[in-house]
Amino acid sequence: MKKSYSRINLLQAKLEGLSDSKGILGYLFTNRRYIEIEIPYYSYIRGKIFVEDLRDNYGDEVPISFDVGYLIYMLYTDFLSQIKKGLKNEDIAAYLLQGKEKHFKIAKKERRVMRALTRHLLEVDTLEDEIEVSVPDNEKTACIELRMRESKLLRAEVLIHDLQPYLKGSNLTVEQIIAIIYLDFISNIKNEGNSVKVQKSILAHIHSDN
Repeated sequence: MKKSYSRINLLQAKLEGLSDSKGILGYLFTNRRYIEIEIPYYSYIRGKIFVEDLRDNYGDEVPISFDVGYLIYMLYTDFLSQIKKGLKNEDIAAYLLQGKEKHFKIAKKERRVMRALTRHLLEVDTLEDEIEVSVPDNEKTACIELRMRESKLLRAEVLIHDLQPYLKGSNLTVEQIIAIIYLDFISNIKNEGNSVKVQKSILAHIHSDN
């Protein structure tokens, strides 16, 4: 298996034995990893407004450390908890494919390749690659760096590998999964507003983490 399911490619490293046998000190310093997701800037701003509304409504019950990154992390860990409870892979794949189609667009990126015609003559070909992006080229984005336990990222890579029979040939990464979960949340907030039920649910998650 040579597929990469995230930029840090944990599963492949594990299979090749590249991330084990680091000793206790090595484990203490490397059991947390950074992962970066890119989202539309409006979705980032909308998340900030949600956090501010939550703090205005519930005051000291919302920790000072609670921000958009914390919110994204919380939504992602809740998703993993649902996975562990036994959701069907076919249903998970359907949800992620729908989210990917909704939130990610296909963009074309040109690249130039030099091809030798003879020993002294080169030809430059312009090729177009299709890439998946969460926003159009002319839209501002926000890049958010998350730090979490390696095990939580590895769990998502293993999930993607297990979902392969149901993904219909579509590629999926951990970064995209995290973005889909957050963007779905923001989409619901935009459509339905800051419902008391949603705010209390987030607040309960905050308290359970502390």
